[in-house]
Amino acid sequence: MPNFKSFGTLRYSPKLLGEQKTSENWWLVLDCDKEIGMYYRKLHFFSCYEKLSSPAWDSHITVVRNEQPPHKQHWHKYDGKRVEFEYQHFTHTNGAYWWLDVNCQELLDIRVELGLPMNPEFPLHLSVGHS
Repeated sequence: MPNFKSFGTLRYSPKLLGEQKTSENWWLVLDCDKEIGMYYRKLHFFSCYEKLSSPAWDSHITVVRNEQPPHKQHWHKYDGKRVEFEYQHFTHTNGAYWWLDVNCQELLDIRVELGLPMNPEFPLHLSVGHS
């Protein structure tokens, strides 16, 4: 099954919305097209009449999730950079969050450059909504 392609913009240490339970210092997200999340939330509503809320950072891919990198000199190196990624069109859920699987070697390479394991604890995914 073919993947879809899109672009996003890298943003380091984005401000967390709502109650702040973790530091925002060591987060790196790829801001994605908001329309992708809107589309999948609308499909979800049409399929089961349950409305999903937008993620705190809207449609995004988390590259670094509160992991202090060993190579801090590279932090902010790609701030604002536009990155292409592929995503699959089937949504996944754990009952609370909905996401799309993502492929993007460039994002994994950034993790390695920061001294982090190539593969994050939660594989790269495009967050589209939560209940």
